[in-house]
Amino acid sequence: MNVINKIMRGDKVIWIVALLLGIVSLIVVYSASSALAVNNFGGNTGRVLLKHGGTLLIGFVMIFIFYRINYQHYAKAAWLLLIPCLALLAYTLLFGQNLNQANRTINLGFFSFQPSELAKIILITYLARQLVMMRDRLQNFKDVILWLGLPILFTAALIFPENLSTAAILLVVCLVLLFIGRVKFLHILAILGIGVVGLGLYIAFDVIRTNISNKHAKTAAEQEMVVDGKPTEYREKQTRIATWINRIEAMGESKDEEYDPFDKHHYQQTYAKIAVATSSVFGKGPGKSEQRNFLPHPYSDFIFAIIVEEYGIFGALFVLMLYIILFTRVLRIMLKRPLTFGAYLAFGLGFLVIMQAMINMGVSIGLLPVTGQPLPFVSMGGTSMMATGIIIGMILSVTRNMEMEEEALEAVTITEENQQLTTTE
Repeated sequence: MNVINKIMRGDKVIWIVALLLGIVSLIVVYSASSALAVNNFGGNTGRVLLKHGGTLLIGFVMIFIFYRINYQHYAKAAWLLLIPCLALLAYTLLFGQNLNQANRTINLGFFSFQPSELAKIILITYLARQLVMMRDRLQNFKDVILWLGLPILFTAALIFPENLSTAAILLVVCLVLLFIGRVKFLHILAILGIGVVGLGLYIAFDVIRTNISNKHAKTAAEQEMVVDGKPTEYREKQTRIATWINRIEAMGESKDEEYDPFDKHHYQQTYAKIAVATSSVFGKGPGKSEQRNFLPHPYSDFIFAIIVEEYGIFGALFVLMLYIILFTRVLRIMLKRPLTFGAYLAFGLGFLVIMQAMINMGVSIGLLPVTGQPLPFVSMGGTSMMATGIIIGMILSVTRNMEMEEEALEAVTITEENQQLTTTE
């Protein structure tokens, strides 16, 4: 027991939550990835489990590495890494690997990762540092915009053209963190207003760019038809705003036209809803999901729907409670060490995890449009698993150092009391 206490220092509840989420991940991904095993591994589900187990192990390695580092070192690291991280986001936006019509990843050959996952952690750590460093200047509008607002807006601007949901989550988390850090509400609204103006300018630019591209494609197709004498088909590109609107409209039944729940705009939500609707209090049982064979990403984006289908309301509530418990432990840090770097860091990272989890669950049960957000530390995915491991490790680093400081203070107090007793005698 003493060995375990030495290895797993810090908040034991957070350690337990991480272990339970890992167990849930192994069990549910193994069940949900049967179609993936058939398509990619000749039906060998063991290989899928082994691969995901390796990814999960890397996640726990990240927890252990970052939990062992004194969290105060993260402040300086975030300051140094913010500009390189923005440059990496810009590179990804321009030259990143195109998956699902979006440049979100960088392919290193042996490994692909999403720089946006790293950017979220660095930006939140940077803001936590600045809120402490600028404690006496938080009422100055110019300083707030320059040192807090611009980093938030630049980071979100480089993410949202290809990943609106991630940018929106990050923006909300950052603005809430500023509010917790006692930045004036009017200053926060000003940052949000600048973001809205920037969004409007991007939409106008995207519409113009897309129209010009479609016009050139149509002209090229017409010229080719004149040469060959055969009609040439070309596919018009959609603007990003049109894609976002389609996803929102796909949540419900259209009143203006015939509604097909299984068409290309609705089928993901439809199968997820079927998974939830055909479940029960206790679910169908482990490995008995039927909709995993129809959902496009049952092991990542829609894994919560599989949890509900197989384990019912109790299984869903159990997973939900794990995230809520994690966030309550973060709030506990805020109460114990208010207005400190560790408190801001733990709150920002913890709030990021709970936001992403709630959005994934909301999408799976049909309350939110499809966003592509994984369920933290449960969904299959190397970058997400590593990023969540780093986040949990950083939060544990805060609790570990708090525990060590309390032990040191207690030791000093005992020594002083012993000295007083010795003097009295």
